[in-house]
Amino acid sequence: MGTGVIVNGKRELVPGLSVANWLDNPILRLRKGEDFRERRTPWIRQIILHTTKGIPGGGDDREQDIRSGFGPPADAGERCARWWSKSAAPAGAHLVVDHDGKIFCCVDLETEAAQHAKHANQTSIGVEIYQGSSADLYMGQLENVVLLCDWLTKRFGIQRQVPDRYIGPLPRLMANMDDVIGVLGHRDLDRSRGRGDPGSKIFYLLHGAGYEDLDYGVSEDRDVWRRRQRELAVQADGIPGPRTMTALRGLGAAEAQRLRVTGYRQGLWVRRPGDEDDAPTV
Repeated sequence: MGTGVIVNGKRELVPGLSVANWLDNPILRLRKGEDFRERRTPWIRQIILHTTKGIPGGGDDREQDIRSGFGPPADAGERCARWWSKSAAPAGAHLVVDHDGKIFCCVDLETEAAQHAKHANQTSIGVEIYQGSSADLYMGQLENVVLLCDWLTKRFGIQRQVPDRYIGPLPRLMANMDDVIGVLGHRDLDRSRGRGDPGSKIFYLLHGAGYEDLDYGVSEDRDVWRRRQRELAVQADGIPGPRTMTALRGLGAAEAQRLRVTGYRQGLWVRRPGDEDDAPTV
């Protein structure tokens, strides 16, 4: 099963997932100062999802080939780490997900910022989803990405929300990510990526898992959280940060039920399997 991700220098298991890290295999370690740098903020706000090839042929606009089940292992962690180390430009990601669903940790999730999304590097965790030669992905692989997002959002207090649809890079996200919370695609904040980075299937799966669809283009996320913060009697700035999470954790069961909050004991609005048994009771 592997020995887990690295968080602040320590190994942490991710229940239900097999995870290896650079302490298990030094080849996975990225270049400090090039492919990752020291993280300057204690507040991680986003998970940014990537794919290694995008859509078939780069400019070819066909949908990605999503195959059933899991695929054979492709040594994705080592392949990506070697590629990034040879690249002249700074490049990397915290985590790589192989065709067989195994996950490789190349960078400390808490203390190090991988060079994966330009202006979002400091505030995010980067997840690279490995593709085959024809840009193929596997359903089991993507389902493990959902489980990984469940654990990351719980561990780092990131609200379970995603863009409601892809309409191209959003000017707001291209400018500044400080007020943006949730699970996003690289395509949402960078004009050069294309819609296959990471493609739409993973967001359909996250939506099906209960992650909230919000229109980041018109700041629906900020509007929704301002309303919620007023109900919680905290500063209504529309950014569900540590104060909002503390208020959610302090809710009683009846109040959480009234507000339709399911993940309140985690400080999250949406509850997922693997969270503690915190369903509101009266």
